[in-house]
Amino acid sequence: MNRFHGLSGESADAIATITDTTVSDVMAAHRADLDAWAMEQKLRVHPDLAVVDADLDRIRHRS
Repeated sequence: MNRFHGLSGESADAIATITDTTVSDVMAAHRADLDAWAMEQKLRVHPDLAVVDADLDRIRHRS
């Protein structure tokens, strides 16, 4: 649900407390999840991008 409505400060604080991390860590993980989810959505709409994505991952991991 947070992908559609955002992650509230209250929720981020609760998650940080439960996981013994900082709110900054929670927000960074949330942003990373949103980025990954956005890419998944693009790949569903444009399956041909999966090949390009795989190539970019391969290049990125070589560096």
